[in-house]
Amino acid sequence: MQLEHVVVEPTHRRYAAPLLCLHGAWHGAWCWQRAMTDLAERGFEVHAISLRGHGASDRAPNHRRSSTRDYGQDLITAVRGFAVPPVIIGHSTGGYLTQLYLTGVLGEVPPVAGAVLVCSSPVNILRYFILRRTPPEARVDPRAMLRLEPATMQRLFFRPDLPPEQLAHYLSQMVTEPPLIALQSMVLRPRPTANRTPMLVLAAGRDMVFDAEAQAVTAAAYGAELVLVPSAAHDLMLDPEWPVAAAAIERFAGRFVDCRL
Repeated sequence: MQLEHVVVEPTHRRYAAPLLCLHGAWHGAWCWQRAMTDLAERGFEVHAISLRGHGASDRAPNHRRSSTRDYGQDLITAVRGFAVPPVIIGHSTGGYLTQLYLTGVLGEVPPVAGAVLVCSSPVNILRYFILRRTPPEARVDPRAMLRLEPATMQRLFFRPDLPPEQLAHYLSQMVTEPPLIALQSMVLRPRPTANRTPMLVLAAGRDMVFDAEAQAVTAAAYGAELVLVPSAAHDLMLDPEWPVAAAAIERFAGRFVDCRL
């Protein structure tokens, strides 16, 4: 299984720990392109992968049977390729996979220097969906999501004023997820008490998928710092307020001066 692996090198390296960006559902490494350039300009070596069936990664004939553990294996494979333990930056479902990784649910894995959860699937997703008071603007038909209907996807992931041509460009690169991924995410859950890795949690104030309150609960479960970007939408790495998130990532990841374990 060949995975797309994109690297942006800094002109002047300031930090030892490389960054590994992991996308969420429907996305691929493409969604990190602008953010990667920003982080590289700050002095980081920045990597992004596309999980199987996403972006330019291989798509197996039986991709519709892909599981959460298959995606987890893609993450493990990527981390094993680093000479220096990276800081994982996981967005949405990528944040969920990062939590599984850090808490040993995927088995014994190579160490990482730290982790940043960006608008991540919350630590207790069943409780989130049962108790959440969904605002009217976040109520969508799941079938519209499967069809990647522009109005629905914009409402969930982006700001209302995103230009139509930009939305079309993003949607042209999105893919639907195998049925098992959503089903398994309800039962295969992280174990926060098992985490030993420094963590930062980033929340977006206008997130229509996993709201800021859910991020606060997740941060508390891990004893992690929480940073709120008040005006941002769910796709924080594509949002105009991304520089606020990038500055928080730099403060967090920049402290790992010597990451050789």
